[in-house]
Amino acid sequence: MFSKALWLIHSKQSRLALILLYLVYLIIIPFGYYNNTDDLNKALLTNSNSPYLFISDFSTLTFMSVIIVLILSILLIGIGRNTGGIDFQFSLPYSPKQIFLSKWFFGIVHIVMATFSLIILTLLIHYTTNLHKYIDASSFATIFTVILLFTIAFFTIGLAIGTITGHYFSQTLFTIFTIFSPSIIYFSIYSNLKGVFNHELSYNNFEKSITSWSIPYQTGSLSISRDFNENIVHYPTIDYGNLTIIVLYIVAFLLIGILCYNRNANVNNGKLFVYKKFSLFVNVLFVYLAATLIALLTSTITNGNNTIIYLIGLIIGTVVGYFFYKRLNKFFD
Repeated sequence: MFSKALWLIHSKQSRLALILLYLVYLIIIPFGYYNNTDDLNKALLTNSNSPYLFISDFSTLTFMSVIIVLILSILLIGIGRNTGGIDFQFSLPYSPKQIFLSKWFFGIVHIVMATFSLIILTLLIHYTTNLHKYIDASSFATIFTVILLFTIAFFTIGLAIGTITGHYFSQTLFTIFTIFSPSIIYFSIYSNLKGVFNHELSYNNFEKSITSWSIPYQTGSLSISRDFNENIVHYPTIDYGNLTIIVLYIVAFLLIGILCYNRNANVNNGKLFVYKKFSLFVNVLFVYLAATLIALLTSTITNGNNTIIYLIGLIIGTVVGYFFYKRLNKFFD
């Protein structure tokens, strides 16, 4: 997994994402945490009847880190497919499996380094300011464990999707789709059953199941709040079910990435997808979702629940989706 030559190549490819990663983890978030000392002083000195402290920097970090590691995964694979960098890497004396694992290991090392550096800076700020008098530092164990695993999961997903897409454009879009796919597919099925058959699914139970298995919802709240009047502090808690799902995502997409990259499908570099059969599947999925979207728009514009109007929208959407995807495919040929 470690090769000096591959490490240097990865470093050169991902320089921008690494700068963003360390900028956020070593400057922006620590500075934001330090600014909580001002909020704390205001809460203690205020004449308000309900002094309150709310620390949301770590919830913000989960959103920012996801964007950064997805950019990192695109730079490591997607960009290389369009610049010829992937072909050069496959000409080196390494197997496709070794190259993929080196990319994954490279990203993980930097994510771990950035996270541990942030932990050290956060603790330094915590114990050199008055925050340690009112906030228990043990809560950081929960926060940083979730952030680390969550970030690794998103990086692994982005990297795995890059092994089946032939262009950074399709890698970006399909990664975003994959992340939200449980909710998107559920909502499309729900909409079509309601629009065509006037049948509604058991919304609450189904939605809870979809949410519990969708990766974007696994962190929960990582904010810390304290009510000084009631002397109550609310800390994030570890949900071991959520952590298990995050780990499953990491393992599943790591195996998918290794399997797909090991097949060395570089013939279709520059196209939307490197595997023709998978491209056909995406074509069908795209047309289905486009038809659903246009049918929903048609029903919304007509301001009604008419089944015939919805079916007309589905037909129009199917035609539009088919020709749009066909034109898109030709553009990347």
